[in-house]
Amino acid sequence: MTRSRTPQFSFSSGEISPLLFSRPDYQRNQSGLRSCNGYIPLRQGGATRGPGTKFLGYTHANAKARLINFEFAENDALTLEFTNLRMRVWRYGELVMDGASPFELVTPYPEAVLGDLWWVQSADVIYLADGVRPIQKLSRFALDNWTITDAQYDAGPFRVQNLDEAKTLQCSAASGSITLTGTGNIFDASWVGVLIQLKPVDFTALPLWSGNTAIAVGDLMRFDDNIYELTAGTNTGVNPPIHNEGDQLVDSEKGTRWLHISDTSGIVRITAVANANSATADVIKSIPQPCITSATYRWSEGAWSDRHGYPRTVEIFDQSFFAAFNTAEPRGIWASTLGDFNDFEPSIDADGAFAYTISGSDTQNSGTWLRRARRGIYIGALGEVIRGFSNASGQRIGPTTFDTSVEGTDGSRPVRPITPYGYPVFVTKDGARLEEIRYSFEEDGGKPVELSLPSQHLGATGFEEIVWQSSPQRLAWIRRGSGDLVVMLYDPDEQVLGWARCSLAGGFVESLSISSSADSKTDILTMIVRRTIDGQTVRMIEEQSVIYGIIAGFQPIAEANHFFAASEFTALPATDTFSVPHLAGETVHAWTDKGEYGPYLVPASGEVVLDAEVSRASIGLLDETHEFELLDIPAPARDGSTIGRKKRLHAGSGIILRKTAAGRVSTVERNFAQPDTVNQSEELVPLQVAADLVNGYDGVMRLEANSGYADEVSLLFKPTGGAPMTVMAVIPNVEEANA
Repeated sequence: MTRSRTPQFSFSSGEISPLLFSRPDYQRNQSGLRSCNGYIPLRQGGATRGPGTKFLGYTHANAKARLINFEFAENDALTLEFTNLRMRVWRYGELVMDGASPFELVTPYPEAVLGDLWWVQSADVIYLADGVRPIQKLSRFALDNWTITDAQYDAGPFRVQNLDEAKTLQCSAASGSITLTGTGNIFDASWVGVLIQLKPVDFTALPLWSGNTAIAVGDLMRFDDNIYELTAGTNTGVNPPIHNEGDQLVDSEKGTRWLHISDTSGIVRITAVANANSATADVIKSIPQPCITSATYRWSEGAWSDRHGYPRTVEIFDQSFFAAFNTAEPRGIWASTLGDFNDFEPSIDADGAFAYTISGSDTQNSGTWLRRARRGIYIGALGEVIRGFSNASGQRIGPTTFDTSVEGTDGSRPVRPITPYGYPVFVTKDGARLEEIRYSFEEDGGKPVELSLPSQHLGATGFEEIVWQSSPQRLAWIRRGSGDLVVMLYDPDEQVLGWARCSLAGGFVESLSISSSADSKTDILTMIVRRTIDGQTVRMIEEQSVIYGIIAGFQPIAEANHFFAASEFTALPATDTFSVPHLAGETVHAWTDKGEYGPYLVPASGEVVLDAEVSRASIGLLDETHEFELLDIPAPARDGSTIGRKKRLHAGSGIILRKTAAGRVSTVERNFAQPDTVNQSEELVPLQVAADLVNGYDGVMRLEANSGYADEVSLLFKPTGGAPMTVMAVIPNVEEANA
């Protein structure tokens, strides 16, 4: 028999896939866990108890809701709560009030489309898209003063120009409310509200400008795609007019003045349809004279309308507004003019607007999202992920420089990606995997990296939403189809990648949002959690507490919160009575400055009376499923692998703890085709009789527990009530049996 002490100094890989349990040669196995629920792997190597949540309130009418973050500056962060046709505003854990009532804004979004909302923020404005209605412009003027209106796009974008010469339009005037007369039965009622761009076909009645030519006031000429009217003089002069607006003196000697009338395209918006060949329209951009004197087939219908659908996703990149993917153009992308988010009129100028349809090789999968990132704007589609970039060095993306390359072929779901390190992290089309498009110098392009591979089983119920928390740990919080959370610890510079499950005491998570704390030091996760409380379904707004014990400096242990839907109290003088009416009918626990109390059944009044008077308390729901377990502990032998031999744990194993107030550890035995055996637990911190549990301990705890001989042995860690607990390393005292 050989006894050994092979330490595990890191748990940073978290819960790994069962397919890796037999891979001791694999890096993630060496720092991984068999299971991890309610504990978070740390970049430094340990595993700490996950934070609980604080109860803030209920959604409007307890209805299904969507949370959207709004951050104008580090000290000006809000969370917007969208419910059926309503929006409310949360600021640092409290509802923004309008007098004695919460501020509410009526919105056009019914409950059914809340999950389809996409948004992008520009200063005090958020643009929202859902693919069903026009892009909305949500504007903040004060905390309790918001408006939401259709974003007005009067300059495009437009569909491909009509090429059927039998379908023509002719305008009755250059401005104002005009009549459009058509041929070819163009119109029906669905055209109301549609933009149309018109360009002339026949320029025979409109001569090109020529120098030193006799002319009369009121005559029209065109130069460089602009149309001008002579307002003074009798000669065209030496220099042509080049201005784009107003009346200007071009030749002082001859007194030649030109008034800019229009360029060679006009834009109207239809206000009424009389019949298939007649409609009324408001002129938005002056109509060129040839479109008034003769009909033209060169007209283009607006790209976004009730007829063809509206964009499903929006983004801002390189000082342009991008919108993409509607019913008629499921792979279409539209970009605005540089610096003008409302101008989509097609252009060939470097700073102009443009439209682009992504080509497909074998399929024409619909696009799913847009996301700006370090090397361009990334485009998610059901069959691939594409990077949009400028093919001209030193130039922005524009009409003549926009190019694309396929960076991944696993496709993507319409789940908003994150870009924690400048590259998009997204959910693949099967909903079960998380990938990052990372730049590869060897390939001189993007390369998909499957971040979920080491813990692939965690995606079985589907990844539904993902948000990034950069402080105090670098964590991605992911909502699963099963209603719980998984957390991904990710730091590529340190080669750290770890996963864990986080159940919430029976709560079903429906929405997530991240915003900065009031002091700007941490990122706060806010979520909507559906719970059954005393037999009734409610939807609670819950704010995740800060992870205890990992921030440098002193932090009172009573500030730790590992309960859910909890209320936090500070009482001076101390008291034993606290009110938690939102948990009436439920069993709760309390963590206080005098330690752990509970369980208590909350009466209908909501008042909980503790067993002692305390000055600080967190009272909430305890999740008793939280635990983490090591992988099979190896027992090295001189003759090689001991797999297939029995082994056992002896007393004298070491466990390194940090800021741990309490917890339990059990030995676990596994034998082939037999039920697992979990032995009696041992306290991580010896409890003194009648002593308050008020201290967190650092150091090495000696485990006195033994196991029997088994094919596999491991250690199972569980929390005690609301007590903080962090395990930094385990040094097992293990012995293998001779063959």
